Amino acid sequence: MKETLGKMKGVIEKKTHSAREERNRQNEHVKSWIETRRGVQTTLRQLMDEVDRQQTIRDIENQKVRALKDTRTQRVEEYKAIKEEYVTLRNSRGEVEQNRRKTRSARSVREEINELEMKFMQGRITEKKFNERAVELRRQLKEASSTPDVSSDFPELQARLNDAKTAEEEAHAAVDTAASTAQAAHELMQEIRKEVNGLREKHTEAHRKVEGFRRIADNHHRRFVVGMRVMQSIDGIMNTSAEDNTNDGSASVEARDLMDLLMSGETLGLDDLMAFQRNN
Repeated sequence: MKETLGKMKGVIEKKTHSAREERNRQNEHVKSWIETRRGVQTTLRQLMDEVDRQQTIRDIENQKVRALKDTRTQRVEEYKAIKEEYVTLRNSRGEVEQNRRKTRSARSVREEINELEMKFMQGRITEKKFNERAVELRRQLKEASSTPDVSSDFPELQARLNDAKTAEEEAHAAVDTAASTAQAAHELMQEIRKEVNGLREKHTEAHRKVEGFRRIADNHHRRFVVGMRVMQSIDGIMNTSAEDNTNDGSASVEARDLMDLLMSGETLGLDDLMAFQRNN
């Protein structure tokens, strides 16, 4: 019987060793996939933090866009008002210029008056011609002096118009810059979210792998534990058998039953051996 038990123990020992090796191999898979899952989790957290950061940037820039649009509207209205004033003044100047083309300048009239007086003093013209021409020149001088001069205010208005135009363009540029920044942040958020969705699938797959390999490892571990207990039970049977050789009344009923089965050529199942292990 010892020989039969020894052979059985050898078979079970091999299976137990195989179960332990397979359990360890499956546990290595579990560890590997746990590391993969942990890496995916870390990346997911980083990406979600980046999504939050980009969302903050987008919201801030969108608020700036709204405020800058109000400023831009104000600058546009200011430019339009100054431009209308400029156009009005320019048109007015055009009418004055047309009148001034018909009227000599005061400077030109004064120069001719000086020349006329010089000719009269030198006796180059008669008093009659001098008086006739002098009357006409004084009339022209009076007319030239009464013509309003708007050109002195025009450069200042032109400068105001240029400044208003620059302010309007800067307001447009500020709106475009803020809008572009907000749009870039939004697009980056969308790209990150796509990547997050892909990583979540990888995380789910890694988790399934962990659980799957863990179940397989647990199954092999249970087989290993059962094998160890069975071998202990066989050792117990063999020890009981040895005691029976010296003391026939000391063997347990379970041990006798198992030995009877072995002696009759029956194959012991794990349930039989586990029952023996529980009771001994």
